[in-house]
Amino acid sequence: MLICDFDLQDQCGDVLMFLAEPNPEEEFAEFSDVYYGVYSIVEHIIEENDAVPGRPRLTYFEDERILLVEKFGSMHEAPFCHLQSIFSSFLYGSHLRDCSVDTSVSRVLGLMSASAIPDLLITMNVMTEDDWIHEVLVIGECAFAQDTNSVLRKIKYEIASHPEVLMVIMIVIDEHHAQYRSPGRMSEAWQILRRETSTLSRSSFHSLRGATARSLKEPIVVAGHTWCHLESVRFHVWVRGDEAINVDVDNELLARGTLFPNQEMGAVDAMIDKGMVMMRDHLAAVCQKVAPGSDISALRDSSVTFRPEWNRLLRDLMRAVDDTAYDRYRSWCDSPP
Repeated sequence: MLICDFDLQDQCGDVLMFLAEPNPEEEFAEFSDVYYGVYSIVEHIIEENDAVPGRPRLTYFEDERILLVEKFGSMHEAPFCHLQSIFSSFLYGSHLRDCSVDTSVSRVLGLMSASAIPDLLITMNVMTEDDWIHEVLVIGECAFAQDTNSVLRKIKYEIASHPEVLMVIMIVIDEHHAQYRSPGRMSEAWQILRRETSTLSRSSFHSLRGATARSLKEPIVVAGHTWCHLESVRFHVWVRGDEAINVDVDNELLARGTLFPNQEMGAVDAMIDKGMVMMRDHLAAVCQKVAPGSDISALRDSSVTFRPEWNRLLRDLMRAVDDTAYDRYRSWCDSPP
């Protein structure tokens, strides 16, 4: 099929316009009938151009020619920043550091494949005499301000590309209103905040909240408008069995838990702990295969315990809610009145 240059330009323009134009009501978009060249060009522009805000996540389904674009946001970052610190401490511990296998943990910079950027990625790389082995151990994705089904579709695509993955973590963050709306024209917020000659600073904006108690359960209301109000934070964790992970199957390889509004994370803690044990055992087996004479007993017998600080993550989420509210206000101010 011949692809005209103007088709590529139009499609690239649509995607870049979505990323560049301030619109707090649209933090996720799906583009249909998109050529692979568009994905490649946009990805290159994002990598090279500091003018593109944050680090958007792109996912391209080549068979369906669908491009998913997720804008950068603090709400995406908070959960996996916390998990990244835990996994990094585990993987870079003394026993694993002595192993001949290289592991890496990243959140947004490492491309898992030619067409997807996960929120969390743990990979294993090892050089043998005959080959270079690259495996994906863990994938993490966060759904915020988007349909959960689109995130599940992305996860399925990632698993299909890397069926060896040992654990998948999906975090779903919902607001009380499924679709955020900016202040309407001539609303109380519009009349108060549009009078300002310049955009309020972060501290000035939040000072307008008054004496409302700071809590995740309380909405952020400024000038009569709700800028962000968290409803729930839920975790889904899958681990691999004899076959590749299947996110459509509800069985003993899946754990669900709620972090907010009520903390019920026991099953999730146990499943992530199981996934970490699987990582340890797999890395030990690979070390033994790469260096048959090496002593891996310390690694194989090392203790693995998942010790999250969920209350700390809740505090991080509170800051992320503050950031989200202010970012929405600033985008609204930058948009045409």
